[in-house]
Amino acid sequence: MRNLFPEVMKSMLALGLLSMAFVAAAARDITFYLISDVHVGTIYKQCDPVFTAADYNLNVVRTLDVLATLPGRPWPPHGPLAEAMKGRGPVPAPLAMIVAGDLTENGSPAQWKIFDTLFPWQGEVPKRFPVIAVAGNHDGGSKTGIIRQGLRDRNAAMLKAGMVTRVSEDGLHCAWVWQGVHFINVNNYAGEVVKADAKPGSMWDPEKSLTFLKEYLATLKPAFAPVVIVQHLDFSDRSTWWDQERRKAFYEVIKDANVVALLHGHTHAITKLTFPEDTDYAAFGKGGPRFDCFSAGAFKREGVTKGQPFPGLRNPCECYVFRLTDETFAAGHFTAGPEGWNSGPRSENLTVVKPIRSGK
Repeated sequence: MRNLFPEVMKSMLALGLLSMAFVAAAARDITFYLISDVHVGTIYKQCDPVFTAADYNLNVVRTLDVLATLPGRPWPPHGPLAEAMKGRGPVPAPLAMIVAGDLTENGSPAQWKIFDTLFPWQGEVPKRFPVIAVAGNHDGGSKTGIIRQGLRDRNAAMLKAGMVTRVSEDGLHCAWVWQGVHFINVNNYAGEVVKADAKPGSMWDPEKSLTFLKEYLATLKPAFAPVVIVQHLDFSDRSTWWDQERRKAFYEVIKDANVVALLHGHTHAITKLTFPEDTDYAAFGKGGPRFDCFSAGAFKREGVTKGQPFPGLRNPCECYVFRLTDETFAAGHFTAGPEGWNSGPRSENLTVVKPIRSGK
């Protein structure tokens, strides 16, 4: 596939949608999107008629087509995000779209091929954005799975193209810098070794992602440069997937950094939470900082009734939109529903506008 990443940048410039920092170096203006849990290849055998993998993958394409319409849309008409974006034009195209894990349903070579085609890392003008993908628990490990090797190949290509600036020694984890903001992808979760009851090379093997994160943060200049970290597993203190001992080790690594956001998937929920949550904070927070965590939702539909037709998507799309300037971090959740932006009963909690330390 031809490398279209430079053409994506040129196209955005021509449309006036690329971040202002590319045309005015004095001002940071970064936009990126977060989606998760695509689960390419899912089959709903309990539905009548059976909702096949081909049916499901067609829904994935339809959701991507909806996401392609997001640039140029207006911001919410009221609320803190509306105020923060006043005078800044419509929603920009993203520098990239982050997919926070569970790219496939069971990690098969056929499913990976479809994901890699539908979500090309370099994007495809005009309907597909550049993509940075994260390995999830459904995507298997390195011993027998193809997904992590595919992500290594994508990382190598992105490094060559300048889309990421660093990869881990084994090629799986990566980091990149947008206008002074550092992004770090630790894949399934930040950790050193597998859990006691799991095997090396399995989906539980973090492949020294915590070491990659720790070493990368140690190189930051200035040390308080803004940081965004993405993984698949959630940061909840109720999680049995990523235990408290490992969450504590992660916290010790990041607690002195200027982390403006933690991004994740896995739960399929649309949430904005805080890490550490109360139980973890009592156990190891010791009065230290707490960090905002964001989950965009999922492509995969839950709550399907046996013997009934597939009920359709929960929303036309589920996507977090982030915009960072020199002094402000802003986040809003987009569903392409009747009001465009998420208008559910807890939607106000999903919106965040906060000051950040610039790092300049």
